[in-house]
Amino acid sequence: MKRLIYILFALLGFGFASCEEIGKAEYGVPHVSFKLKAHVVDEAGEPIQGIEVRTEDDEPFEYNTGISDYQGNIDAYGGFWPGAERGQVQFIDIDGEANGGEYETQLVKLTNVEQLEEGESWYHGAYSVDVGTVVMKLKVSTDEEENTENGENTDEENGENTDE
Repeated sequence: MKRLIYILFALLGFGFASCEEIGKAEYGVPHVSFKLKAHVVDEAGEPIQGIEVRTEDDEPFEYNTGISDYQGNIDAYGGFWPGAERGQVQFIDIDGEANGGEYETQLVKLTNVEQLEEGESWYHGAYSVDVGTVVMKLKVSTDEEENTENGENTDEENGENTDE
């Protein structure tokens, strides 16, 4: 009976070596721990609430909120695939018009990334970056874009018929 159990475990991929014998168990996928701080403001320098930070691969920061608070501060923490600490992040308006208007997504290249902890095996270490102040720009609606391109409203837009 014991032999049958050993054969089943071997077929299923279970080993009987202890963690001390092989150093440690290596389950999981390669990852890094990543902390990010930012201050989000509008073009007038006023803080904006409701802006979310995500990696360039559109991954949200999962362990701590990656959304700006009422003072415009973001203090986010997450676990990502290696490489996220060397790329860029995007700041996205997730609440639309609610906090002063709808803002364009801003891409910010990560510079001055500090390595806090060396990694080993699947864990590639811990990193931290303070991106400073991120200035969000209001989206321009398509109606406003057309009007500014033309310089003024046309007669048709004012409801007048110019075909006589």
